[in-house]
Amino acid sequence: MRVIGVAFVVVFLVTGPAVAETLSDCNALRINQRKAARAVLDREGAACRGDRQCVKEAQATWNNAAKEIDEEASACRARARQAIQTEPPPYLNWKPGDPSPQAKDGRRYLMSCSGKVLGLYKPGGALEMELKTHPGNCIPRDDWGPGGFAPGTSDKQSCYEIGTGSRKEYSGGRPSWCDPNR
Repeated sequence: MRVIGVAFVVVFLVTGPAVAETLSDCNALRINQRKAARAVLDREGAACRGDRQCVKEAQATWNNAAKEIDEEASACRARARQAIQTEPPPYLNWKPGDPSPQAKDGRRYLMSCSGKVLGLYKPGGALEMELKTHPGNCIPRDDWGPGGFAPGTSDKQSCYEIGTGSRKEYSGGRPSWCDPNR
C-alpha cells in the first residue's frame, strides 16, 4: 500500500506544476499536494497497527514527499515571480488618444498627456466621464493631487456640489455648496 501512495504523490507532483501560473495557484497546489500526501500517510499509519518500524517508514515517506512538494512549490513561485517581473506594464506604450490601459483588477490607469501614470479609476464612474471631456483621453497635467483636477490657468475652479456629487465650476472664493473633501 505504501508504494501506491508514494506513486500517487509523485504523479500528482509531476502533473500539478504545469498548470500553475500565478503565486496563488502555486500556493493552492502546494496545499492540495500536502493534503493528498498526508492522507496517504494517515492510511499507511493506520495500516501499521502500532508496528514501530512501519510507523517510522511511513513518517520517512511523509518527510520525503513533503520535502519534494515544498521544493516544487518554491520552484513554481520562482517561475511565477519571474513571469510577473518580465511582463511589461499595460501603460508602457500608451499614447494620448489611446483608450486608458487596464490593470489586472479591472480598474483603468489615469494617464497624464505626457504618459505618466496618475492613478487608477473604476470604469463607468464619474472620473471616466470627466476624462472623455479632455482631448486625448488624458489629463493635461503631470501633478495629480488629492483634490482632483487642479485648476488650470483660468480663474475658474471646480468642486463637487454637496448632495448631488456633480462637479461645478465657480470663480473667486469657495462657495458654501462646495464639498472640500471630494
